[in-house]
Amino acid sequence: MKTLSILSLSACLSVIAYNAYSLTCGAQPSCSDLGYTQSSTEGCISQALKCPFDQNKYNCVKAEDVFYVLKLNWSAKGDILGKSTWTAYQNGIVIGHGKDITSYGAFIKINGIKVGSITGLSGQRGFFYVSVSKGDTVYIDANDVLAFFVPYYGNS
Repeated sequence: MKTLSILSLSACLSVIAYNAYSLTCGAQPSCSDLGYTQSSTEGCISQALKCPFDQNKYNCVKAEDVFYVLKLNWSAKGDILGKSTWTAYQNGIVIGHGKDITSYGAFIKINGIKVGSITGLSGQRGFFYVSVSKGDTVYIDANDVLAFFVPYYGNS
């Protein structure tokens, strides 16, 4: 009986030791797995972070990264016509113009918030260039609307 107890205790301790090893000594992710892919801080516009496993690997935001996120994808331009509500399917801009509605103005509404101009002259055009996010609702409140949506390249 004493031998059985010792074997049971030994088995329990080996399981605990194995679990402790897997929690503390298992394979660590690489620096590149964690996003530390740059070998220098040159061109960083934010504070660079060093990889905890390799002090020669960095991660930071560079100017070209910011530009890429805001770069317009003109080849994917889509039209928005008329006075119907449209929902942005990704981040981008709405560019366009419309005629004043009999001295009322020409407006674009993003999520119900009115952006535009009160021209005061019937037939005068109001122009707009508005950044929208995926899921935003867009309504153009004007006559003779010519507008289109241009997504950003940096969309996921």
